[in-house]
Amino acid sequence: MSEHVNTSLKLVTRIILGCAALALSASVLSWLVMTAPQAEVNLDAGPARSVIVLSAIQTDVRRRFDGYGVAEAVDHADVPARVTSTVAELPRLTRPGAAVTVGQLLVKLDDHDFREEQIIAEQSIADIEAQLALLSVDQEAAEQRRDISREEVELAQKDVERIQEMQRQDAAPQREVDLARQQFLVRQTSLVSAKQSVSQLKSRRSQLIANQRSQEASRRLAQQRVERCRIVSPHAGYIEAVDVTEGESLTAGMRVVRVIDPTLIEVPLRLPSSARPGLQVGDVVQLHATGASSATWEGRLVRLSPEDDPQTRTLAAYVEYTQSHRSGADTEYLAPGQFVRGEVRGAVSREHWIVPRRSIKDDRILLVKSGVIFSRPVDVDYAISGDFPQFGLPDRDWLVLRSSLAEGELVVLDPTRSLIDGLPVAPIEAADAMAALNRSIHGEESTQ
Repeated sequence: MSEHVNTSLKLVTRIILGCAALALSASVLSWLVMTAPQAEVNLDAGPARSVIVLSAIQTDVRRRFDGYGVAEAVDHADVPARVTSTVAELPRLTRPGAAVTVGQLLVKLDDHDFREEQIIAEQSIADIEAQLALLSVDQEAAEQRRDISREEVELAQKDVERIQEMQRQDAAPQREVDLARQQFLVRQTSLVSAKQSVSQLKSRRSQLIANQRSQEASRRLAQQRVERCRIVSPHAGYIEAVDVTEGESLTAGMRVVRVIDPTLIEVPLRLPSSARPGLQVGDVVQLHATGASSATWEGRLVRLSPEDDPQTRTLAAYVEYTQSHRSGADTEYLAPGQFVRGEVRGAVSREHWIVPRRSIKDDRILLVKSGVIFSRPVDVDYAISGDFPQFGLPDRDWLVLRSSLAEGELVVLDPTRSLIDGLPVAPIEAADAMAALNRSIHGEESTQ
């Protein structure tokens, strides 16, 4: 019984102590709140925050498309060996990087076997010509024998007719008629033989003529092989590579020398398929070197591929660039094989609303109206790069809007999270801000 009373007493004591601690804590908190210093309220409005803005204006824009490609020499040739032979001579000037002219000897092959073939064909032609001359004599004699046999047949036929007439008049016996007919048949047989001889000689003549033409073709082929042993440059330019050495055996079709003319350069640029409606033959294309070089070249769009690549969704735009010499002081040399970036400018310019790329955040644009910030969603059509001095900004990355703006609307140049709708601001024109910055920089330089 006593243990139960002690347990109840302990529980009541703990509850009382807990409530006392809570009451003491509440009293301390109340005292701290009442004795806390009160912040003074400044009823005067603070100065508005300054923001840099630009005035929206419609600007003539030529749409631009970027693509990449490898420069290629339009006039280039992998000069092959057209006969199977051995390199007999490699001229001293046939070296990589050497300049060549049209028809200049690059490599000379051994033509001894082909010259022998040419001589054999010429001798065969001479033999056939001799046979044809002899055959002409035989044919003339055979034709004369044929003509004589024809006359004899006519005479024998007249004898037969005359004797047959005499027999009808009982002036000639049957025996004379038979002898006359026998002579007629003999003459007719001779005529057939003469005609056969003439036909055989004509056939022989045709055969010799065909053989003569075949040998003439062989002679021309041999002469052509002799000429092909002199491998010459097909056009003027520079030797890119020499693939043979003196004494090396070559087969027909092997590349001997590569010759290029870097005067006319073609670059097949891969552009997005969506660019096709905005491209026209004759558009100006700026070619930019990639890497550390900052060289640029101005070319022209000369052709467009009629088909799009379904895998990459691109089209090929062929750009030509003409350089008057291999290298110069005022323009850098565009070497065939160089990887370049091409910027195609559309021929037709149209007025669009454009803003710097940095002025759009989360597809929204900040505007200043009556000294207050408000935001508006915008729809971007495409991005362009270039200088627009009418805005007085050094930016080169711009966005062309599909959405419309009002003429003279103030666009915040650098939107931040602290610029929220309804915030009062003091707009400063971008041109004025850039002018003040330039004056400050020049002032510091003059002070130094």
